[in-house]
Amino acid sequence: MSLRNVIKGEQPLFIKIKASIDRGKTVDTGEIGEYLIEYALEKGSVPGRYRTFCNIYVPHRGRMAEIDVIMLHEKGIFVFESKNYSGWIFGSENQTQWTTSQSSSTKHRFYNPIKQNRSHIEALASGLEIDRESFHSVIVFSERCELKKVPQNTESFTIIQRQHTVRTMKMLLESRDICFDDAQFEKVAAKLETMKKTDDVAAKHLEVVQAIQAGQVCPWCGGELVERNGRNGTFRGCSGFPKCRYTAKIK
Repeated sequence: MSLRNVIKGEQPLFIKIKASIDRGKTVDTGEIGEYLIEYALEKGSVPGRYRTFCNIYVPHRGRMAEIDVIMLHEKGIFVFESKNYSGWIFGSENQTQWTTSQSSSTKHRFYNPIKQNRSHIEALASGLEIDRESFHSVIVFSERCELKKVPQNTESFTIIQRQHTVRTMKMLLESRDICFDDAQFEKVAAKLETMKKTDDVAAKHLEVVQAIQAGQVCPWCGGELVERNGRNGTFRGCSGFPKCRYTAKIK
């Protein structure tokens, strides 16, 4: 947590976070990260007309894509992917897996967030019927990590730490032209409202999560997992190989 951001009003005190998210329920660190992004955008004096949306579900490739935070702005649609890891972060644009490292002996691999958010934008562009050039991907890591070796920012994606969210958004918006007039803005906002989490959508998403946990669906790309034979015996691999190289041991 950044004291400077708290003073600027872009980040709440931790006690306020706990009181603000579903009182009485257990909150995981991912939910807190998403809340902090939304809070920063709402309180950080981002210029122009905009609205934020959280927990948006969009049908994509036979499953539901869950999107952390979206900022609909008159200058475009900014899609946020929150990563609450600590330690050193390593990864390239085209690698399937990235790595977070606490030490030489403690490493954790996770799906490439650029690819992950790219699929989210693909789903949104299709669902909203909007050209993909109107979207920008923002990958947000926590203050507790160090972006040791990650790709440079491009016209299509930006990788930052959470304390730089507002400053980065102001810089991105300076270089963009208005792409939604008032009527277009309201039309997109109305569509996003219909994509918010509901009991039915949550149930469908739970089905997919359970299928992933049961070893039926690839957690990286959503493809079907199939049994394969390897040097060390049988394993489950993604049917999307070689584009997706996810594998899992058969218990």
